[in-house]
Amino acid sequence: MEDYNFKYRLAIVVSHPIQYYSPLFRELAKEINLKVFYCFNPSSDQQGKDGFGISFKWDVDLLSGYEYEFLENFSKRPSSSIRSGCDTPEVGVNLDLFNPTHIVTFGWHLKSYQQVLSYCRRKSIPIAVRGDSKIDNTDGSIRGIIKRLYYPIFLKQYDAFLSVGTENKRYLMKYGVSSSNIIFSPHAVDQQFWKGVKQAHNKFSFIWVAKFIPLKRPFDVIDAFLQLHEENPDIELKMIGSGPLLEASIKRAAACKEIIFLGFKNQIDLRNEYLKSDVLILSSDSETWGLVVNEAFAVGLKAIVSSEVGCSVDLIKPNTGLMYSVGNVTELLESMKKIYLKRNNQSCTTKLAELNSIFSFKRNVMSFEEFIASY
Repeated sequence: MEDYNFKYRLAIVVSHPIQYYSPLFRELAKEINLKVFYCFNPSSDQQGKDGFGISFKWDVDLLSGYEYEFLENFSKRPSSSIRSGCDTPEVGVNLDLFNPTHIVTFGWHLKSYQQVLSYCRRKSIPIAVRGDSKIDNTDGSIRGIIKRLYYPIFLKQYDAFLSVGTENKRYLMKYGVSSSNIIFSPHAVDQQFWKGVKQAHNKFSFIWVAKFIPLKRPFDVIDAFLQLHEENPDIELKMIGSGPLLEASIKRAAACKEIIFLGFKNQIDLRNEYLKSDVLILSSDSETWGLVVNEAFAVGLKAIVSSEVGCSVDLIKPNTGLMYSVGNVTELLESMKKIYLKRNNQSCTTKLAELNSIFSFKRNVMSFEEFIASY
């Protein structure tokens, strides 16, 4: 194995510290001379505004075990959700001091990522981009037409693409990326963190973890559960998250005390809820991947996901879960019923272990090493 720590210097540029990525960076730092450059450090309010609807800080360590630096962000509205939210025009100065041999950005949508791309082209430094976009239904729109014309030209500027799964690879190839330039770099979570001893619970427990927004379709899950509960009183539904549809969801479920609203849960408390559950439901209208499914699999739960969840092709297999047509409450109900009726079937354990070994940090590290060795 090449001595990556000695010969190469990898810079990763990412918007801000993210709970899914920091454990990966720690694993990478064990094998590669790595430095992570963050475009901004969100406050509790900014973090909640961008993704969760409440002010909070993660209850797990995001900054130890690897070298990192916060760039100066000149944006008047720091954010990871809008292009101008990360603007770091002096990023080249910071990168020069590290003297990277290879660079990876976690996306291309932010101004900072495009500034890094320009830097790499000037310096002739190999650059890869890691993202999880999937094909959507915007082809006929003006935005879709622009993407079809622009992306094949724009994406040629990257040397390699770290693709998280099947749907993302299809997306890249749609816009002209050669399969020879795509490296499998699967979405994964810190499986050691999520593992634990399953906790006893009295009822068969479905768990839904998402924001209460239209895109996540919480009403579908409530409606399906209410029908299933009529014939099966020994079940419960835990709904975890916050958002503008929370109050309406509570009213919709008011007649059923087995639908429990737990609010936002940070990582440690969320792990405890998984350990007291049986099946995860992810009902989204659009979801590029769905890392909560990886979390559930690490705990040992099956999953029911909508057809618009990006990970469904890769993770939903016989004995690991079921997929239903998004928005179809009848199909969702049937999926919930099937899994409930087979609740004592333990045959998923081997398949979950197999998928967890593929969608792992170990395979992630291999993908970064493959990029470094090939360019």
